[in-house]
Amino acid sequence: MQQHEQGNHGWSVVHESMALLAGSGSAPDLDRLVESVRRARPRMSTSHLITLIAIALRTAAAQDPRAGALFSPELPPSDRAVLLSQTLGEHRDLVTAVLTGRSNSFTGARRFLVPQLLLGSWAAHRGIDGVRLLDVGTGIGLMLRQLNNKVVFDRFAPELEWSPCTPPYRTLPLEARHGIDAPPLPTLDWVRACHGPSAYYDDRFSEVLWSLRQTAPADGTFTVSALDVLDLPALTRYLRTHRINVVTCNFVLYQYDESTRGQVIEAIREALDPPGLLLGMEPRDGLRRMGARVEAHPTGSAGPLHVADVSDAHVVGRVTAGPGFTELTGLDGRGGR
Repeated sequence: MQQHEQGNHGWSVVHESMALLAGSGSAPDLDRLVESVRRARPRMSTSHLITLIAIALRTAAAQDPRAGALFSPELPPSDRAVLLSQTLGEHRDLVTAVLTGRSNSFTGARRFLVPQLLLGSWAAHRGIDGVRLLDVGTGIGLMLRQLNNKVVFDRFAPELEWSPCTPPYRTLPLEARHGIDAPPLPTLDWVRACHGPSAYYDDRFSEVLWSLRQTAPADGTFTVSALDVLDLPALTRYLRTHRINVVTCNFVLYQYDESTRGQVIEAIREALDPPGLLLGMEPRDGLRRMGARVEAHPTGSAGPLHVADVSDAHVVGRVTAGPGFTELTGLDGRGGR
């Protein structure tokens, strides 16, 4: 992860320190931390664990300026590894609380672009005139605000190229907008902590703040509830109670092991109001490489449709249509039917 292609994600120096400390053969604080988290959250993926450790350290640095040097590339790596060990020991309770009770709630202002266009084409293709949407892992509910907001769409869409052709923009026939996230529900401060400490991520967070201002009139038009997606019976009840027919799940399932991901997907598919759709977007190789893969799970389908690949998980650059694009959208890849 410290050799991620993006290079400017703000976490690489912490990943370097973690690797040095873990490879030193003498890292009792790190070992005890990982062991306790594995016992408390056995279904967490390794990528998510590493990411949460970095976020927890950033949270500690907000209280302890000395720990802020963990994110400084100017400090020699060996010194940073020593500081990491000290920080884990001195802030053990805080770091453990983050790792056992929170999840990465990074909120990308551009990620709604892909669901907006794909769901619009799917609804038109299938003749769906009423979408009752549930956004799983919604965070602060940004996407629920952004959908169908043409001002926000028009700001970000020009920086995203579709190959071979951009799907047409369509207003989604939204009847209801719901979001769920595991308790405690994320706050804007927590979302900020999940952004890397770099100028690049300062820009990404400024896009979140701008989007919140632009979409303020949407407040009150959607519901966000505290519900852990791993509570499959509660998830099923929610889907059926609200007759949800479309679920979006963006950068959430990578946080769990493969078996758990499959269980969540199957529970959603079985509870969707037909004709229903689960549209998911997850990072490539669990955050170890750039980009994301978009998959659709329509009700009645034998398996997932590989709809598209996104070159950058922050949804800038290029979206390339996958083999399931036409089946989902009814488009031939050149914008026509």
